[in-house]
Amino acid sequence: MPSGTRPGRIQIPRAREPSLMTELLDRAASSRASGTSVWRFGQGYLVRVAGQPAGSVAALRTENAVEWAERVFELEAARDTTAADLCARLEELIATTGAADPGRVGLINLRRDVFNARRPRAGTVAKADPLLPPDTKVLFDEWTATVATLRETLDAGGEILGADITAARERARAAVAGDDLRSAVLLQSEVLEKNMDRYVDAKRAGKKAKLDKHGRQVERTLLELLYRAALKTSPFSTLTSVGMGRFSSQTDRVRPEPASLRQHPTVRLNVAVLARLAAVILADPELRSSLHVTLAPGASAEGDAMRYVRRRTSAGADPDAVVAIDSVHEDLFFLPSGPALDDVVGFTRERRPRLSELAGQITAASATRTPQEVDQLLGHLLRLGFLLAPDLQIDLRAADPAVPFVESLRAQPHPVLRDVGAQLAEVQALVERYPRITARQRRDVLTSIRDLVTECFAGVGATPALVPRTVIYEDTVIAGDGLDVSRDTWDASILPDLADVARILPAFDLNLPRRLTATGFFRARYGAGGRCDDVVRFCHEFQRDFFSPYTQRAMRRRQFDDDNAFVPQENWFKLPDIAAVDEAREAASLHLRDLQASSGATDEIRLGPEFVDAVTRHLPPDERVAQPWSFFVQLATGESGPEPGRLVLNQAYAGMTLMFSRFAHSLDAAGVGASELIREVLDDYAPDGAVLAELRGGYETTNLNVHPGVTRYEIVCPGDASTRPPDELISLEDLALVHDAETDRLTLVSDRLGCEVIPIYLGFLMPMALPEVQQVLMCLSPTGMAQIDLWAGTGEPVPAEGITMYPRLLLGELVLQRRMWKLSTDAFPFRDPQRSEAEHFLELHRWRRRHGLPERLFAQVDAAAARTTADDGDAADTGDDPAGAGGPERKSGRKPLPVDFRSWASLQLFEQMALGASSRIVLTEPYPDLDGLWLHDEHGRPHVSELLVELYHTGRDDHA
Repeated sequence: MPSGTRPGRIQIPRAREPSLMTELLDRAASSRASGTSVWRFGQGYLVRVAGQPAGSVAALRTENAVEWAERVFELEAARDTTAADLCARLEELIATTGAADPGRVGLINLRRDVFNARRPRAGTVAKADPLLPPDTKVLFDEWTATVATLRETLDAGGEILGADITAARERARAAVAGDDLRSAVLLQSEVLEKNMDRYVDAKRAGKKAKLDKHGRQVERTLLELLYRAALKTSPFSTLTSVGMGRFSSQTDRVRPEPASLRQHPTVRLNVAVLARLAAVILADPELRSSLHVTLAPGASAEGDAMRYVRRRTSAGADPDAVVAIDSVHEDLFFLPSGPALDDVVGFTRERRPRLSELAGQITAASATRTPQEVDQLLGHLLRLGFLLAPDLQIDLRAADPAVPFVESLRAQPHPVLRDVGAQLAEVQALVERYPRITARQRRDVLTSIRDLVTECFAGVGATPALVPRTVIYEDTVIAGDGLDVSRDTWDASILPDLADVARILPAFDLNLPRRLTATGFFRARYGAGGRCDDVVRFCHEFQRDFFSPYTQRAMRRRQFDDDNAFVPQENWFKLPDIAAVDEAREAASLHLRDLQASSGATDEIRLGPEFVDAVTRHLPPDERVAQPWSFFVQLATGESGPEPGRLVLNQAYAGMTLMFSRFAHSLDAAGVGASELIREVLDDYAPDGAVLAELRGGYETTNLNVHPGVTRYEIVCPGDASTRPPDELISLEDLALVHDAETDRLTLVSDRLGCEVIPIYLGFLMPMALPEVQQVLMCLSPTGMAQIDLWAGTGEPVPAEGITMYPRLLLGELVLQRRMWKLSTDAFPFRDPQRSEAEHFLELHRWRRRHGLPERLFAQVDAAAARTTADDGDAADTGDDPAGAGGPERKSGRKPLPVDFRSWASLQLFEQMALGASSRIVLTEPYPDLDGLWLHDEHGRPHVSELLVELYHTGRDDHA
């Protein structure tokens, strides 16, 4: 066996074996053609557009300082080139000069000074000068002049950089003063927005005045937001807008060409305000007395106890989070049965009495009960979630969930609740006014909204600490003509490469092992072809006995050990499908490792059809692993043409229009018709003999779950009180789990509907963040989340001075991974306190040139921050956060930071990030760079943009 070859490694036939190579390529081409044919685009796509023109950050550049640095490097190069020639001549002179000659010491000292780029002393020159031939003397004079010019140039650096920083600061003040950025800053931090005026007001600050520590902190935060608004595509207020287009055969447009990028805002009250108010009201015996109550869905008698699923919600722990997501948990709960509890069940099973009415009925049912005891019992049952208050349920399917909530409060007989409803109606009026006014006016309106919300909490006896930091949400969309693109063109030029990616994604899917394991667990409990009619108990036992410890161990698993050997997943049921996924993932690593070894030093590595074949040949059959996918991609092209351009993959995530949902109401309000398109896509996907049914997600405390109802059915989970008609609701009691032994698939079946039910979740939270019952149900949903890190397990390239470069990876014309560099913080050129700003600026540029880094890049700390949201999509984010996290804050390197070496301010942001890094820093090329942007606004200014397209597997469209 050749050195370095591991057993089981896939050997790639070499060119010297033409018959084998031809056979392999023919087979791969055939596989590629058939693979493409079973994938199709969805009917629509999203485009995410940076809120600021990409060129807006050019105002922050210190171009004169950059030119000065480049001049220094030119002079240093000229000095060193001349010095090398001069040293060689001096060595010859020294060799031919006798040891007794008094000028020999002068020649030696002169050569030493030239070699060390040090200006010689006058005495050294006087001793050596008589021995210098005329041509050597000319060369020495040239070198001396260059050294003198270099010294003068270096001395001028401080003044040049200082003037450039002052001028750039004035331009920065103008750049951040616009209403669009101020609107986003206001929602990010009201304190920061108030401090903007001190920074923006140039007359007050003075053009030459130095900023104090607080002023520099404000400046850094504002400029970071400006960079993000210009170069990133994470939806948050006015920082990024979202539009929707269709793939159409009625147009020959190859790329979106929106007639306008004007932002249409939609503003809503944070539903966490409503949820926390509801919790306070339910905890108050007097306030809750007039509310209607109902039994928790699925509550039933089991032996001498009442069984139900308890839902618990606790407020988010981070008070500084722009988007605080409360945690929700579910667990199977048993209450000891008795006459009082039996009476509660009897009076609420078919009716929704007011709590005071129910209390009277329970008290009257037994002569031994007192009103106080009954009130205490009912309070406990509400706290434990055995009783629900539908009057305070938040309708996340409403275009504005606050509207029905306010109407419900205003209809209550209790005067305090009516007063709170009236105050919330005033809040709603301000919320509706908010998007139509200027940014400076918004500040006062937002303050009024917060004050009124605080009064609402005070009215029900709650502390102001319960008021969420973020009281309103804002999304902006673009609308109008020019967004539809040619389906035929995209099918021909884009679909083949994306289809290849879709085929290999099961090897990288983080959710697939969970889905396969659920089937294995069921088969172990109920046998092949088995059936379970108690879905709740299965979910509870699976979560308790297996899923929770399995998930914890899976999160701690490293895919590759220190020797780059693949570490198989936990496979407690010895499932061949999980072993196959492991083999496919290892094959991807081994294939790239071979390519890397044969490619040598290069900026780009192409993965051909043989790579796809090497991975897919190991995967389980499509019917068990195929699913819809959504792709966050960017088009990289500088000119119009018959093709859309090279595609760059940012992230692969679940399909099924999940990433469309959050913006559907806003797009509908702008006349785009997003809800209609989503319904069409989902109806088109539903396999024959199956229906799609939505899970609400269990979270009524975040706007990330707000979207219209787009499926024909909804699964009613514990704690839910849906407003849908009864015939559109599917209770957990109506569902059974059935194993299809022929296809080895675990399915949900509705007895009432007599067909398979496919659960889908269309909110913006990751499946592992959902309540426990819904997490298990999502194991039966075609929901994936791929983490494509092809370099893992390939062995790191040899680092240069602590920096490791990874080439760009392409599959066809699709960029799977951008070129990147990883470095330890020890390799970062932090500022030496003994150096001036100009010297540090020069050192940063010298470091960039030494390592071949581009002038613009993205920097991120190599530490995956815990996330519960499904965003970002962020580009070189890959994600971009995942999308929809709701804020531009960057904690622990979560968001990639745009870096521009031509800007002193940007370099300061970069260094601040590096100072706070606790692990390696990852630098990623900006691909596409500014010269590759294709989307322009009505003023001709280019904008960074990102497309979200979906692929559907036609084989799953046709059968369950």
